[in-house]
Amino acid sequence: AHGIALEENQGFIASIIDQIESECRHYGYDLAMFNCEVSTAAETLRELMTSPPDGIILLGTELSENDYPLLDMLTVPTVVMDNSLNDVHVDSVLMDNEAISAEAVRYLYSLGYREIGYLRFSLPVHNCDERYRGYTRQMEKLGLPIPKPTLIMPTLSGAYRDMKQMLEDGSFVPSGAAVADNDTVAIGVMKAIREAGYRIPEDISIIGVDDIPFAAMTMPALTTMRISRSALGTLAVDMLRKRIKYPNWPSMHMRVAGRLVVRGSTIRKPEK
Repeated sequence: AHGIALEENQGFIASIIDQIESECRHYGYDLAMFNCEVSTAAETLRELMTSPPDGIILLGTELSENDYPLLDMLTVPTVVMDNSLNDVHVDSVLMDNEAISAEAVRYLYSLGYREIGYLRFSLPVHNCDERYRGYTRQMEKLGLPIPKPTLIMPTLSGAYRDMKQMLEDGSFVPSGAAVADNDTVAIGVMKAIREAGYRIPEDISIIGVDDIPFAAMTMPALTTMRISRSALGTLAVDMLRKRIKYPNWPSMHMRVAGRLVVRGSTIRKPEK
């Protein structure tokens, strides 16, 4: 795991952790936090299990399927956040990534767009792989051509730099509309596009995912799919309490929908 997607999205993750802390206080749990790098995860988890807590909430944003065997080391009730854990019998809470990007496509379609591109992380992140899958499935349902995704570094400066280069060498020409893997990428890309003399949303409409605080402050402000951090944090603690109380229940996977927030980066498709 590269850690970049998490580092760049700290405000988003921090607000989920704040909600988890608040819920733990409410129920009288002490919350201890551990930073667990994939390279040293086995050692960290083994150490944690020598004096096991009542339960564990694991932020699994960058867990790959190769890392799933690590979860077998956890001998206490566990909820994994931010990873769907396909085919693994461990409880999880995450955003409904496929539905979120599908709704973004449907919104752009409703504005009259038939040319809808995708600004995709150039590094693998489970959530964003699901978002891209939701995009392609919705595009197929609508009978729209699916262009190659535009690969962008998942950082503000990286997205800006990559888009600036593509605009200079002509490999990206703003037109139609685009869905971005998240707000961070959308904001970096928008800065480069505007600096190159194009107009947003007149030349290209862009929609992000997350609704990070900065999304409302950009010029123009970013249309996005808002994800409720408080719902994710509350549900993670709630699910862990249920697992502690009912250890023999089958595993549960809970997905939280997004909510469209319309701002200035999208517009009805201009008549030519």
